Amino acid sequence: MTEISVIPVSSSIREPEKLWARADRFLDELNTIEGFVFRPAPGDGEEEGLGILLVLSGESEIPAVEYGKNRPGPFILLAHPQDDSFPAALEALAYLRGIGKKAVVVQAFGDWKKDLRQLLTVYTAGNEVRQSRIGRIGEEKFPRYPLPTPVEELVKKTWGPEIVEIPFSALAGRFGKLRDDPRLAGLVKEMAASSRGMVEPGADELKKAAVLYLALRELVDEYEVDAVAVNGFNLLPVLKSTACFALAKLNAEGVMAACGGDIITATAMLIAKEVTGRPAFMSTPCMVDVEKALVTLACCPVPRTTGSVYKLRSPFGPPDEYTLFRIGGKDLQEIYTALTACQRNGENGNYCHTQVTLKFHDPKKAEELLSRPLGNQHLVIR
Repeated sequence: MTEISVIPVSSSIREPEKLWARADRFLDELNTIEGFVFRPAPGDGEEEGLGILLVLSGESEIPAVEYGKNRPGPFILLAHPQDDSFPAALEALAYLRGIGKKAVVVQAFGDWKKDLRQLLTVYTAGNEVRQSRIGRIGEEKFPRYPLPTPVEELVKKTWGPEIVEIPFSALAGRFGKLRDDPRLAGLVKEMAASSRGMVEPGADELKKAAVLYLALRELVDEYEVDAVAVNGFNLLPVLKSTACFALAKLNAEGVMAACGGDIITATAMLIAKEVTGRPAFMSTPCMVDVEKALVTLACCPVPRTTGSVYKLRSPFGPPDEYTLFRIGGKDLQEIYTALTACQRNGENGNYCHTQVTLKFHDPKKAEELLSRPLGNQHLVIR
């Protein structure tokens, strides 16, 4: 349970007994929100992190601003429809934003507790992402954007995760030591038995894939990372295998795993996991049909929890709903999201073997993907 401070603010000319009774009623309502505990704070302490400023009445903007301007925030101004609470919240919001504070207003009517819970979930997700560690095995061969600073520094500055370099030699060494591990037979059996069918891979390829999973799993534990970004192309010349199964299985286990050494996408996967509680499918747009509002995506390492059925090449089954997600821009502060519905699987031999065609709920999102792309790799979240 995450604890959230609630700071009641009010005008000195209002009846205090009435206002405190109102505050107590709000605290009771707040504490029905699942996953959070709301505790009153006196307003004169050194509270850090997010605070809910409970705007009890008109003329509350002055104490709200006095509280907020000397604390880091962010702040949620919770207003109600009575006693000029909302106008006071707007005044305080304008001032706090004007001095660079992060603040929003939530109005306590309608489905306000759902809206508030979503904000709090995003906030706590941000805290988790900032404390995360991403292990990188092999760098990207080509920068995905003309970033002003090294990507490791930008990821740390903007989103918080620490990038941990894991030498390729550590992976290669583990791969050699684990070739005869007794767990391999069970992993190979799991792959084949759960699949609807196999196309290309033979027994030797499945065994190598299982060895790579065990090697990566051990490195994740040893380096204490929450996500990994692996350049699979570095594996082919030496290990004669890719990390597709390993990355898919790690994702299903809650360790976000990106291919291509792409730490930006690994960061986005962490964000998606913390906000939604679900793993994401790292994908490459192969074709965008603006007229039909369709996008075809392809890639390999898909967590099996993302699809309903799979072959040892393709896991999607319509008619599921998915969200497309991407972070990017020169400061990694731009976000692309789009709601979609799965239309069909694909088995085009010109693309990577995991393929899906999605239909945009908003056709303008297809145009945006072409006119304002943040990059190539996009996440698909079920």
